[in-house]
Amino acid sequence: RGWRRSKRGRWTMASADGVVAQKLGVEPLTSTVDTGNCEVLNAANPEVLAAMLGEGAPTPMLSDCDEQLLLSVPFRQPVKLHSLLVQSAEGAPKTVKLFTNRHNMTFDDVDDFPPTQVVELANSDYKDGVATIALQFVKFQCVQQLTVFIEDNQDGSDVTQLARLQVFGMPITVTNMNELKKVG
Repeated sequence: RGWRRSKRGRWTMASADGVVAQKLGVEPLTSTVDTGNCEVLNAANPEVLAAMLGEGAPTPMLSDCDEQLLLSVPFRQPVKLHSLLVQSAEGAPKTVKLFTNRHNMTFDDVDDFPPTQVVELANSDYKDGVATIALQFVKFQCVQQLTVFIEDNQDGSDVTQLARLQVFGMPITVTNMNELKKVG
């Protein structure tokens, strides 16, 4: 279960029953994430955020005061989100609430606004420490900001660990008005 590149260069995701489903146009959006403007609240080591959103952090991100983490992930251009890859060894996320296009959210805002999607991960969802979260594609069509709230973890401990969070989907082509040239 998880994402891999096929011989033809297309990204494929293995389903729970082992059948590989091809998703044309779906790709890792690592280069589309605006890592310079990403933020995390309640992290003991926020300096690993950019690495964690890319190929994975050398040391996992750890929650600080309790098990909750709040990540703000802006994109450089609008995207259509398909799925998330979550990698963790111990203290893996359990309840994940996703919010789209909500800027500057705090822990208080998580209770005030309805999430776009709530995902309950079980220990069995993690294969070799990696879980793939399939998103309700129609709810994630024009996303410029993704807020990820990790409410608790599999161990029930005070520390949640997150080694990697990778976003899969497709960028939406937009016209940059500054690049247009006057004709005539």
